[in-house]
Amino acid sequence: MTEGLSSATEDTVVELRYELGRPDWSDALRARGRARGIKGRLRGLASPVLLVGAVWLLSGNALLAGFALLGCASGLVLRAVVLADRLTKTGAPLGPWNVTVADSGDGVRFGCTDMETRRGWRSLGGYVETAAGFVLLSPAPHLLVVHYLPKRALGRDTTDRLRGILGRRLPQHGGRPPRH
Repeated sequence: MTEGLSSATEDTVVELRYELGRPDWSDALRARGRARGIKGRLRGLASPVLLVGAVWLLSGNALLAGFALLGCASGLVLRAVVLADRLTKTGAPLGPWNVTVADSGDGVRFGCTDMETRRGWRSLGGYVETAAGFVLLSPAPHLLVVHYLPKRALGRDTTDRLRGILGRRLPQHGGRPPRH
């Protein structure tokens, strides 16, 4: 009887140990953009477009407005790279992450050298699966990245178990998952 209980527990709990790097955070930020959809992306463009329009109207100079547009466009492209670098540098001193994902009411436990926290399933808004990992998101309307669970820290069977737990507990955002 005890043996069946332990195997049932193993099917409902996934444990990971890993360190997050810049490629992980870049993947998480791209997945967040995919989850927000076109409406969320267009909302992010409102400020740069208003700035370019104001420069053009106030200066009457199309060349100056073009430079403002070029600056805004390059800023939007570099923003994700800078943010991924910042998240990597901020998380590096924390050391490796120990994460436990439980199908029970415990939800997800994150721990590292000097910290441990728990997020219940109701405090998470969903997840996005990418080719390299799973991105846990906060509830709408913000859909912020809560944490990134890289697949490199999992075996094939464990990846399927984690996918099953997340699929039962959270809505999936960002379209269809990648092929395996």
